[in-house]
Parts: sequence; C-alpha cells; structure tokens
Amino acid sequence: MNDKQKAIFSILIFSLLSGAMAAVTKVGLSQFPPLSFAFIRFFLASCIVAPFIWKKRTYLVKDLRTLGPLSLFATMNIIFFVVGIKLTTANISQILYAAVPIIIGLLMHFVLGEKLSSRKAMGIGIGFIGVFLVLFLPILEKGKSSGDFFGNLMLAAAVIAWSLYMVLSKKAQKTHSPFHIVSIFIIITAVTLFPFFLAESAFQYGWWNKIGVQAFLSMFYVVVMGTICTYLLNQYSIKHGGIAFASMVFYLSPLFGFLVAFFLLGEQLTLWLGVGGALALLGVYITTKK
Repeated sequence: MNDKQKAIFSILIFSLLSGAMAAVTKVGLSQFPPLSFAFIRFFLASCIVAPFIWKKRTYLVKDLRTLGPLSLFATMNIIFFVVGIKLTTANISQILYAAVPIIIGLLMHFVLGEKLSSRKAMGIGIGFIGVFLVLFLPILEKGKSSGDFFGNLMLAAAVIAWSLYMVLSKKAQKTHSPFHIVSIFIIITAVTLFPFFLAESAFQYGWWNKIGVQAFLSMFYVVVMGTICTYLLNQYSIKHGGIAFASMVFYLSPLFGFLVAFFLLGEQLTLWLGVGGALALLGVYITTKK
C-alpha cells in the first residue's frame, strides 16, 4: 500500500474502534472509580508494550526526556476524558471530540504558521457554534440526554489537550517511530495516574469487590483496542497522511459512536444535540474539505 492508502486504512479502523470508546468506557465506569479505571487501563497496556521498549532501554531515559512533555498533553486528555465521561453522555463526548480537526486548524495557523483561508475560517466558525451548543446543552435542555455541564467542560479540556498532542506528534515522528511515541505515552500516563489510583483506593476502599463481568469486558476492550490499537493507528495516520488528514477520524467516529451508545446505553439524540452535532460536523467538513 502507498502512504495515502495506509492513512485511509488507519483512519477507517481507528474510527471504528474509537467510536465505541466513550460508550464502552461508561460501562466500565459504572463500577470502577474513574481515575482507577484509567490507571489500570494504562498499567496493563504498559505491561504489553514494556517487552518491546526494553530492547531499547539504553535510550529510554533520553526518550523520556524528549517525549515526556509531548506525552503529558495526551495524559491530560485521558484524565479530563475519564472524569468528564463519568458525568456526561457518550453522545456528547463524540460530538465534542469532533471539534479536534477545527482546533487543529487553528493550532496549525498559530503554532505552525499555516495560512488560514477564508473557507477554513468559515468552517471553524460554524463548527464552534455547534460545539458551544453541545457544551451548554445542560442549560438549553433538561434531562438525562443533556449530560452534565461540568462533565462537558472536562471533555472540552480533553479535546484541547488531544489537539495539541496531535499537532506536536508530527515533529516527534521525525526522530521516533509511531510505536515508540505511543509506548512512552502509555508508560508516562500509567506513572502519572498511580497516585490518583492510591487516593481513590483509600477513599473508596473495597470498590474492587463490586466489579462484574461487563466492567471486566469493558477494561479488556479499552486496553487492547482502545489504547494500543487506536493510538498506534492514530500515529500511523499522522505519519502517512499528515495531521489534518488524521484528524478526519473525528468526523467519522460519531457515526459509529452514536450506534454503540444507543445499543449499549440506550442514549438517544435530542433536538439540540442533533443541531449542535450537525453544525460541528459541517464545520469539520468545510475545514478539512481539501
């Protein structure tokens, strides 16, 4: 396959796997404390990648120093996401993450100096209108499907952190492989979340006695499919297609995410959620049309 075909393949599989992440994570969070869930997820993922990283252990300290600051943006994304998704809905999460290409468009203009055309500016404007509608949905509507305003704010912070990570990853790929970038991020995230895991275990002692089969299956999915596979596919799509092209995954993921949220959680689209989502996706389409 040529680079374009590799990028398209990576995005399609990434969209399918990541589209289910919000709903599957909410299943796990019904029994796991949020930050403990995130720590166990990345600790297990670290155990999987550690044997491969160990082969290059002589460079590990140097890599931690160079990739560490970059990885912290992705770590912040995980922390904000897991706290936010615990409080709000999976559908709202999907639409807010659809703003990633829009934010990347702004970051590429201000950070990388890329020219912002009038078409892109219009797409960014329309997209943000949709995102703000979804963000303030708990104020516009009342009900379970409207989510939680604080949870929505946490997800918005997660989206910004992830956008920064994607933009800065392109530079890191000049000297590091996608697998190496992802592995360092996984290890750093596990280490960062460990104190939170200890704190939750102290304040919610015995939570592990209530874990059922569904929660274990949720953990298995987010470790294997939602951590190792999706992050690797994300890095490969950036490597072979570029940052803007890779961000197209957030245009496709909601389509899979809405279906999974409906069947797993019974979540449904409301009027304002549908309007906000349509505007956000329209903005993404205009911004990334080229």
